Amino acid sequence: MVELKFNESGTDAVYLANVNILFAIVFSLAIFNNDWREDKLGSKSFLQKCIDWFRQMYEGGRTGNRLHVAARKTARNELNQHIRKILYYVGIFGDEGDVTALINSGVVAIRKRTRNRKPPKAANRNQQ
Repeated sequence: MVELKFNESGTDAVYLANVNILFAIVFSLAIFNNDWREDKLGSKSFLQKCIDWFRQMYEGGRTGNRLHVAARKTARNELNQHIRKILYYVGIFGDEGDVTALINSGVVAIRKRTRNRKPPKAANRNQQ
């Protein structure tokens, strides 16, 4: 199993560009065309609506509309949840070609799990 991580940092404009790149790649994957679980991950039209909702709230928030700014944060969080589910599914069930295509997109990286090894604490012998 490969653990994939989406680059979700940066401003909303950078995030929107990364989302557009990611979903262009996801919609062309072999796993998306053959073994996609629409009930769990969403169909292409559903995912496109999520992207469009974030885009509309982003453009509305640029004018200073506070309702759109609040909705943009909600839309970004919802889109992040969908992206995490998709990357987890592709990491488990996708073949090497799917994972390679995502990594070559530049917005997805392999997440390496490393444990920080802490040195053992010295015993305090001065206690009475």
